[in-house]
Amino acid sequence: MNPSKDTSIEYAHIYTNNKIGEEHQLSLDILEKLYKEEGEGNRSLSLVVMVDDYSFPDPSFDYGQFSSWLTEKGFKPDFIIRESQLIPLCDDVLKLMKNNKLREQISDYVRAKKYPCSLFVATWYLLRLGYISSPLFDNKLTAKKLINILPKSFKPFEDQAIKIIKSTEFKTAVDQINWKYFEGRLVA
Repeated sequence: MNPSKDTSIEYAHIYTNNKIGEEHQLSLDILEKLYKEEGEGNRSLSLVVMVDDYSFPDPSFDYGQFSSWLTEKGFKPDFIIRESQLIPLCDDVLKLMKNNKLREQISDYVRAKKYPCSLFVATWYLLRLGYISSPLFDNKLTAKKLINILPKSFKPFEDQAIKIIKSTEFKTAVDQINWKYFEGRLVA
């Protein structure tokens, strides 16, 4: 692993059955502050977005409109990935897990229902850090550390993702992952 960037920042996570809203603007507000802090001293950054097209799939989601909105706000993503694109890599991460009990629990869940959010998250983080690779993700975007700007409601899934990562040979990767949580899904 030889990361190209200092920091990879994930922001504006969206579900395909959602519209751009206050939660995404909050994410950008946090990103704006972080961008200044993390970019100081010529540190290199990559901006990445994951679109959840798996949990609540909606084929009418307009990726172009979403990307344009982010760009208009001054934060054009270097990369946008659809969560469903990670499925083959999720299978690879499952095979890497050394905690047999946890691996079996997740495998049973996959067989009975579908891939859990936590497995997608663990896979996405290992990919961004360069511990695993895919032709989908340009190695030039791998980073030494991750910052994830997410609603606080995502924390249980993030915690489970950390357990998954810790059960692989890449357990030290968890020291490279940071979060900026905000109160999400605000109702006016």
